[in-house]
Amino acid sequence: MPNDRLYQALELTDLITAESSLSNASKRLAELANLYGFTAFVLATFKGPGTLTEPHILATTWNEEWHARYIEQDYALDDPVVARGQHSYAPFYWSESLIGANVTQRGRMILDEAKSFNMSDGIFIPVYGPDGFEGTLAFGGERRDLAPADFKALHLAGIYAYNHVFDLFAEQNAPVRKEVLLTNRETECLKWSAAGKTSSDISELLGISRHTADWYLKEATRKLGALNRTHAVALAFRKGLIG
Repeated sequence: MPNDRLYQALELTDLITAESSLSNASKRLAELANLYGFTAFVLATFKGPGTLTEPHILATTWNEEWHARYIEQDYALDDPVVARGQHSYAPFYWSESLIGANVTQRGRMILDEAKSFNMSDGIFIPVYGPDGFEGTLAFGGERRDLAPADFKALHLAGIYAYNHVFDLFAEQNAPVRKEVLLTNRETECLKWSAAGKTSSDISELLGISRHTADWYLKEATRKLGALNRTHAVALAFRKGLIG
């Protein structure tokens, strides 16, 4: 019964937020996923230890191969689900992100690959904070037709679970990050920018899209606390991050 499931979801949300360890909170999240018929979940942040170009996964039951591939191949940059999440405050089916003219070929490929890991569809719950889009709780598996009440329950559970798990991570890993840590791609893009190359030039040199090159440079600029790309290059030189 829908009302029974709503009650169970709220009860699990209470249990999740009462846990004092990441491992136990993760087990409860797996229970929540199973309650709605999903086989896997991921709770990721794009702030603090993570960025949009380098999301930090705080808890997950994703297949290990899929997890590694998603991070190593920077799938978050082209994932249409993440792209939709940046403009949606409400939960939605993954498949809804394929509607529209802005979905790239790589984006479709990413969701096709997810199917090979038994995740043909799922629910994405975007989490927003004072600075905008900052993370998600997402469930994956076979397509499930959920009622409006289910979406409301999952939205509430997602927000509370994300905030609690993020706080647990911060407590167990403080300080999260003090030094400037640039990814290899961000460093490469800064080096080419220092050589006078444009985003279009860099995309051709590295075999990535111009959009992706812009993202790497934007994230490097943000991490360095720079005012613009030129300032970022100067700071990177000063800190010895590029030579």
